[in-house]
Amino acid sequence: MHDHLIGVLLSTQELKKLKKQVNKVDGMPYEYLEKGKELGSQIAFFSIKDVSINEHTVEAYMLQNERMKKETIKIPSVIYNSTKINLKRNIKKLRQLSQMSTVTVINEHHVIKMNHLFELIKSKPELSDYLPKEKKYFGTPFTLHVLAQKNEFLKWNISTIYIKDLDEVIYSLNECGFLFHLEDIEEIEKKIVSVSEKILEVIHFYYPGIHETSLQFSIYDDENMKLQSVRSINTGLDDLLKWKKNLWKTVAMRPIEVASHLKKNTSKSFISSNSDETTITPTIREEKDHLADVERSYWIKFTEFNSDDLVIKLPQELLGNKLKSHLSFEFGIVETMCIVEPAEKTPTFVKGNSYFSPVEVFISSGLAKKTHVKMGLHYQIKLLETKLIIGPTIGFLLGEKNQLYTTQYMEKYSDRFGQYERFGGLVIAFSTRSIDWENKMVYGQIYNPKLQIWEYGSAPIPSAIYRRNFHQNEDRINQLIQLTNNNLFNSHHFKKSDLHLLRDEPTISKHLPSTHIFSNNQDFIRFLHEEKKIILKPVDLSRGRGIFILEENENREGYVLYDYRKKYRIRHLIQDEKILMEMLDNLEICKQQYLYQTYISLLKVNERPFDVRVVMQKNKRMEWDCTGIECRVAGENEELTNIARGGFAMTLEEVIRKSNKPLSYASIHQKVIEVCHNFCLVMTKHAQHYAEFGIDIALDEEGYPWILEANIFPSFKGFKKMDYDTYLKIRYQPLFYAVNLQGFDIVKEDLGNEVYTQNKSYL
Repeated sequence: MHDHLIGVLLSTQELKKLKKQVNKVDGMPYEYLEKGKELGSQIAFFSIKDVSINEHTVEAYMLQNERMKKETIKIPSVIYNSTKINLKRNIKKLRQLSQMSTVTVINEHHVIKMNHLFELIKSKPELSDYLPKEKKYFGTPFTLHVLAQKNEFLKWNISTIYIKDLDEVIYSLNECGFLFHLEDIEEIEKKIVSVSEKILEVIHFYYPGIHETSLQFSIYDDENMKLQSVRSINTGLDDLLKWKKNLWKTVAMRPIEVASHLKKNTSKSFISSNSDETTITPTIREEKDHLADVERSYWIKFTEFNSDDLVIKLPQELLGNKLKSHLSFEFGIVETMCIVEPAEKTPTFVKGNSYFSPVEVFISSGLAKKTHVKMGLHYQIKLLETKLIIGPTIGFLLGEKNQLYTTQYMEKYSDRFGQYERFGGLVIAFSTRSIDWENKMVYGQIYNPKLQIWEYGSAPIPSAIYRRNFHQNEDRINQLIQLTNNNLFNSHHFKKSDLHLLRDEPTISKHLPSTHIFSNNQDFIRFLHEEKKIILKPVDLSRGRGIFILEENENREGYVLYDYRKKYRIRHLIQDEKILMEMLDNLEICKQQYLYQTYISLLKVNERPFDVRVVMQKNKRMEWDCTGIECRVAGENEELTNIARGGFAMTLEEVIRKSNKPLSYASIHQKVIEVCHNFCLVMTKHAQHYAEFGIDIALDEEGYPWILEANIFPSFKGFKKMDYDTYLKIRYQPLFYAVNLQGFDIVKEDLGNEVYTQNKSYL
């Protein structure tokens, strides 16, 4: 019915005004309707608060028989957000809307924090001259405005350029040649366009949710232009409406044209995806150097020399007489042929080679530019028969809230680099939305080991990627899996409901509590009567959020429902099944994805229940190891054990001893490890690439282990407080695993600077 529907998001005030226009629509909504009619599309107007994410519907106003009428419709697949949203709850809902796989939002937000953008632009040497160095640069008599919009292929186009004076008088560029003391306006325009396009490229990769913007520059007597601010395009549209109405209309209606085009292309991402379902088994690279008895790997640092040729100069001692003069040069997933030459007068290095004493390798500016090698880092180099591999290159794959990923945000990852000198190389954090697929580049933040800070930068798509978020476009994830030869680990979001699907696995089925997806009221009530007490969990949330406990009331007829969604517990007394189902419906449990399972009466310490968090991670042999166990003891008067709800951590040995039960710590420890190891072996049989799990184990009053959940994105807060050394080892292990995936080694802690023997190059 609404195949050609385009959604337009209005502010609450704009929508109120529209509601009053029953018979005649004017202003911007009228222009949207006319443009939609011209393009054969129907326009639906609504505010963000009218959207129901759970039901995938929206209360919208549409033109029917020349009158605006309200109707409940499915959320349109393409939505143009024309307004700035301020309230936190509405911002959150807009993000949820943007993350829906069936919806494309033009302008997920309008605002860029200028201090973050200026910090980002400073990292680009070619743009730093266009930033104000002092506050006095602000407030010049003339300001230059560049309005830009993305087209249907998500490429920036400059819509118009104009100049304003202090009296708000607007001029075209042709009328303001005197400001630049030049007669050639075309050259001035080329410079403005060139600078603007470079800034827009930065915005494109770091703020991909913005589709329209207004760049504002200050103009000075010395003909310099400095970026003053980046604003919502609505400020520019207000100027155009006063200046040139026809131009205003052209610019204002462009998003509707883009939306109409996107409507015909239902894919949210413009990348190719392989339709064939192929399984790629993750393997450590086994490329061998057939010209030597040992694989040769060394620590290096690059020195760049000026040449457009693709040349790398290596020490003669490293080259020997066997390598070809032309080899493939690989950095990340980028690979190109290069000329290999011996370096002049390089010192002997093999016996003293280490991270702290790398050999100097000379790379031409042409090769460095083509492969985007990050200078200033210490790398490992592997010399194979036909190629040189530089690495390791490791990616932290973040979510899709790009505007939040600042250098300050990344500080929480810095404690993972306490043993960086054992492997070296490049580590970059990025989003799938910040990828230049054509050039196989990612834009994000690179860890600087010397300063121990994160800096904005770009690099080739890394050879191994550690997935740190699961609210992402799966087409882009699959593309990365293919490009890295399945070296993207934690590739699939293992949800609570997935555990239910393993109930027929013989090695773990007897350790899985009876679990069901909430879909049928009768089955739910029948299960409740059988079990007497059950727990309800949202499929997609973690850390104890959204949990309910439901039990039959022992003292009277009816039920007791405990609501743990807030910091405090809410207790509901319910008379009968009808009222129970009405309450669950009001709480939207029936509408959201919930599961329910047997409530397990947990073993207790001082009358406080606890569960066991077991961290399982893959080692360099791609085998599963237990790298940490903590027990999370519930807070006072709490049934949930989450640290976030006031719980605290203890060791397994402590809780077994203090449980006052005749239980053997050694026996329980062995059983817990065995259950978790069997679970991981089951997961290894699947096509997905897993390398880390936080498995929550319930010990009942007999000490029998039950698998409650398996988290692919576990929290380690308890370890941080209980055993900081174990916490750090857990944090380091995914980086070590990423290094091993690429075939590079890791220096053994007890070797110090001893890095070479006749049989092995210790890296």
